Amino acid sequence: MASIAMMISGAVINARAFTGGNYLARYLSGDGGALAEKTRHDKALEAYEAAQARYSQERTKLLDWIETNRENKAQAKQNLTNTDYAFKLYNQAHPDRKMTLPKEPKFSDFYQPSEAQKQGELLFVGGSALALSYAAFRFL
Repeated sequence: MASIAMMISGAVINARAFTGGNYLARYLSGDGGALAEKTRHDKALEAYEAAQARYSQERTKLLDWIETNRENKAQAKQNLTNTDYAFKLYNQAHPDRKMTLPKEPKFSDFYQPSEAQKQGELLFVGGSALALSYAAFRFL
């Protein structure tokens, strides 16, 4: 996180030094409008830096929120694993009163593809492989 902040701040400092050098050279060359342009530029740069700081704060808050939710999700998964293990231990300790979870549903329990669909998929895959091998042989 710190390396990203250093990279962004380095880019801002480089941009500021480059543009500041251009305006300084223009100011020293005797151009009277350069001072007004430098003032306008400085105000815009201050507004940009304030917006960049707000963006960095919001980004940090978002990344922290994401990390917290990831930790919560990992903890919930661990809790479920512990619950399954507790069921297993209870069943070993009390074989006469088995507690079992219901079977986890799977899509294959509800849908079986027809033979025509299976053959169509095989034809599609085989035809695609032949077309690709022909194209590779012909054009490569």
